[in-house]
Amino acid sequence: MTSIHWTETAKDDYLAILKTLYEQSADLAIALDDKMESLISNLRQFRYLCPPSRKFPKFRRCILTKNLALVYEASEDSLLIISIFDTRAQHPFN
Repeated sequence: MTSIHWTETAKDDYLAILKTLYEQSADLAIALDDKMESLISNLRQFRYLCPPSRKFPKFRRCILTKNLALVYEASEDSLLIISIFDTRAQHPFN
C-alpha cells in the first residue's frame, strides 16, 4: 500500500486552513477534511491521479476545492504532500 507523508510546511498550512474554517463553521472544516481524506484515499490507489504541475513537472497538483490546491510528489511506494495553498494567493505552484 502507498504510504503518505507530509512536509512540516504542508501539515502546518493545512491545520491553519482547518482552524480558520472552523472559526467560521465547524461544518465547513469537517467538509474540507472529508474532501482531503477522500483525495488521499484516491491517491493511495492512483498515485498519478492529478496532473503534473506546469512549472514543476516532477510534482503533481490537485484541486481540492475552488480555492485550495494540494501539491505532492509520487514515488514507487509513497506520496509526499509538499504544499496545500490558496489558489488565489501568490504561491510558487500557481
